[in-house]
Amino acid sequence: MRRAHYIGLFILLIIAQACNDKRKAKNYNQQVSVDGDALVFIRKAAESGIAEVEASSIAKQTSKNPKVVQFATMIADQHSRINEELKSLQSRNMISSNDTISLEKQQEIAAIAKKSGVEFDREYMAMMVKDHEEAAALFSSGSTIRTASVNKFANKFLPEIKAHLDTAKQISAGLK
Repeated sequence: MRRAHYIGLFILLIIAQACNDKRKAKNYNQQVSVDGDALVFIRKAAESGIAEVEASSIAKQTSKNPKVVQFATMIADQHSRINEELKSLQSRNMISSNDTISLEKQQEIAAIAKKSGVEFDREYMAMMVKDHEEAAALFSSGSTIRTASVNKFANKFLPEIKAHLDTAKQISAGLK
């Protein structure tokens, strides 16, 4: 009798484990649906976009140069739109959204926020040139990623990023 009881418990444990394995498999299949390159691209693009909006928001309030303010307004608006599309891409590919930026980038933004006048304008525009050079390289590499949705996103915004870079270089050159 005891032996039958143990056999029954053993069978129940096997059935429970099989059900649990199916649940694990189902949850596993609902994980990130992009490859490693696409995941790195998405995370770097998100951080870059958030940092550019944050720095540009400071520039809109701090700068007295109309060209810098106009550029900062454009960057804040356009990168906010790009960031929203990126969040949608993250959601469709089951990638958790990270609305933070690295400590290094936070310190860089804090450092320019302490400046004023022409010194602020030069630092902000130098940051925008550097950041957009990095973003252009990132989006260029993103345009070759095998994940179709990520590839499409990178190709869609690469020309806009390059246009931002060109404008940033022109304004920066005019400040020297």
